[in-house]
Amino acid sequence: MRITTDIGQDLDALRDVPAAIVLDEFAWPPLPSRRADFDGVARDDAVQRELGLMLLDLYAVAAQSAIGEFECRFLSLLQALMPFDAAWTGVATHVPTGPVMHNSFLYRLPHAFFTDWKRVRDCDPLAHRTLHGAHGRAVRLTVVEPGLDARFRDWCVKYGLAQLMCVCTLDRRFGLTTFMSIYRQGLNRPFSDDDARRFEEVIPHLAAALTINRAAQLTRERGDTVAPAPAPAARALCDNFGVLHHADHGFDDVLRTEWPDWTGARVPDPLVAHLRRQSGQPFVGDALRIHCVPVAGLFQIEARPRSLLDRLSPRELAAIRYYGAGRSHKEVAQQMAISPTTVRHYLRCAYRKLGMHDKSQIAGVLGATGGATDGEAVEAGGVPR
Repeated sequence: MRITTDIGQDLDALRDVPAAIVLDEFAWPPLPSRRADFDGVARDDAVQRELGLMLLDLYAVAAQSAIGEFECRFLSLLQALMPFDAAWTGVATHVPTGPVMHNSFLYRLPHAFFTDWKRVRDCDPLAHRTLHGAHGRAVRLTVVEPGLDARFRDWCVKYGLAQLMCVCTLDRRFGLTTFMSIYRQGLNRPFSDDDARRFEEVIPHLAAALTINRAAQLTRERGDTVAPAPAPAARALCDNFGVLHHADHGFDDVLRTEWPDWTGARVPDPLVAHLRRQSGQPFVGDALRIHCVPVAGLFQIEARPRSLLDRLSPRELAAIRYYGAGRSHKEVAQQMAISPTTVRHYLRCAYRKLGMHDKSQIAGVLGATGGATDGEAVEAGGVPR
């Protein structure tokens, strides 16, 4: 996939910024440590050894965990390596007025933390220092540091942030900055030079593990698809701005069947508008049918070529599936809680739209378009389960 780092739009519309997600440490049971699988991992440098073992666990967690679960498990691993009291991690882009969050997670912090941060983002020194050529370099400050904007200092005090450290790295494929901020509550517990070096060593691994985790999310969805599909689907993860976070190989080629001139790191505007207004419904274009599912502050989108069945209304589709599965007009009517006359009307409409002439053709059309099998249940309202 050819991706540019230029998103091509002004993202300084904070009303569209998705809320940060508060992580629940108790939502997921502990996983067995990956480091337990290896013997003979020894170093004279105990610090580097602990970092190496932590990374074994990190990459295992990336492949096994859902979005959100991964961030929580990562921060638990990091805390064992480098003590802190709270954290914030996610992905962002930068505009002249400050960072714009696309997807982020709070660890041991309340929802209001993010809402209040948006009011002080313009005077956040961590954001400004990491923005100006400091990718990969940890930035530290203390709440009593001279010269801090009073608004930012008050924000720190409100949430008990005495010591702050942030590091970020740029993913050039999608133009997104992966950032990680950790906080300590005691003025007598500053982050040391060793803490900063270790923090800098972890951030590229976090970005790499994040890519693995997002790819694993799409792979799991492919594995959950049991019924054969009429055409392979192309999947991707994007955010509320439509910016891509991960995509299947060839996703851009599939999208260009609907939008021939589309290119870049952001899905086309009509799809962005649909995500914001009607993510629970598929987007149906001239060439593609695109399903959109919210996943931990992102959207998982699945695009496939439109089939003949897309021409049918939900009730027409339900009627022809029931009828094709061997039910009589009366049985279909009972199942759908309508009259047999209405069933015949739906079937006539479906025959006409699908270019069919008799019942013997139904199985072939449903099979060719990935329709329901004889044993597949359909709700009375006409929506396949």
